[in-house]
Amino acid sequence: MSRPQQFEFNRSRGIVWVCDVAGSSSRLNSDNGVEDTEAFLPRLYWVAALLVESAGGKFIKWTGDGFLAWFEMPLHRELQQTVSRCLEALWHLSMIVNVTQLGTASKVRFKIRHGLTYEKDALLTKIIHPSGFETLDLMGRAVVLAFRLSGINAYFPCVATEREIVEAVDSRFVGEFVKWIPNAEESLKYFKGEKWGTKSLYVSREKRSRPTSKKAIAKRVKLAINKAEGHTSIEDAQLTFAKVIEAGLKSGPEWSQQVAEDYAYFLNEGLLKSLKMALSTLESVAAQK
Repeated sequence: MSRPQQFEFNRSRGIVWVCDVAGSSSRLNSDNGVEDTEAFLPRLYWVAALLVESAGGKFIKWTGDGFLAWFEMPLHRELQQTVSRCLEALWHLSMIVNVTQLGTASKVRFKIRHGLTYEKDALLTKIIHPSGFETLDLMGRAVVLAFRLSGINAYFPCVATEREIVEAVDSRFVGEFVKWIPNAEESLKYFKGEKWGTKSLYVSREKRSRPTSKKAIAKRVKLAINKAEGHTSIEDAQLTFAKVIEAGLKSGPEWSQQVAEDYAYFLNEGLLKSLKMALSTLESVAAQK
């Protein structure tokens, strides 16, 4: 008889990140979408694991059409730093999927959604398999909430979360979220009538430009260009993380190397070039006055 699995249990706290592919069930049940989806999901798994681990988190498990990740946080005072690392990884994952579709050529674009919660009483289960291999599982009320939040549609980067997360975000993410109050139909659809954790929810908000002068817009555009070209310093942590992602993608399978090239091309030839054209137009208009 083979040696049975061994289990070790302990309590902890941390940030729970659940990712979900929107409309995956209908895609898998469609003759036209199943092959694209079966190609996309393993690639999402690979890229997500890279991003989670690069940000200091643990990739707990693949959920079929998404994943569960865990950013352990022994001390409450580490909340802002931990939330920032998680949001950085989440933002990059959403952007990479939106820009590259992970190298797939699906006629219907893939979209991922995220649920982010603060779990204070997580039950961690370490499973020691007969071969000596160890896996980790995670349970808790905020874990369940994160799974439910990941089904909610929101604006880019498509995040649904709770107040403690929003209050802990650093300056880069301030103003990125708006309070969301589910109605009776939404409460039943997303939370099955459960009320715990549903009184202080937030979702990523639509970007709305505020009225401002052309001079102010030109100043912002010029700052963005300088950062992109390395003339203005970027926080070391952000730059280091971006470089780790790029290196990870380039060292992966052939499709991930292509994703890295496509993403870099978008940033350098697409986004950066558009910013420069916009700046040129703004400066020309200003010069005519």
